[in-house]
Amino acid sequence: TMTKEHTTDLLLLIAMFRCFNEQLYNLKGAHSNLIKLKFNRLLKVAGQYEREILQWTEGSKELELIYDSLMEVLIEVKKQVND
Repeated sequence: TMTKEHTTDLLLLIAMFRCFNEQLYNLKGAHSNLIKLKFNRLLKVAGQYEREILQWTEGSKELELIYDSLMEVLIEVKKQVND
């Protein structure tokens, strides 16, 4: 059985992957030629993995909270870098 700490670590990992996938999507169309093919392949795999995660977690409110919090941090970091 998983401990509460293991469950939290797993949810954090899944949420980080979803953030990673969203950042990939934000870059869609920014690459060309061979890099574009590799990028599109990565985007496709990331999308498939995210769909599996969402089915597996069955709308976990904890996962959504962690995901939303991580995305807020990423957005804030992006603003700071761009300013």
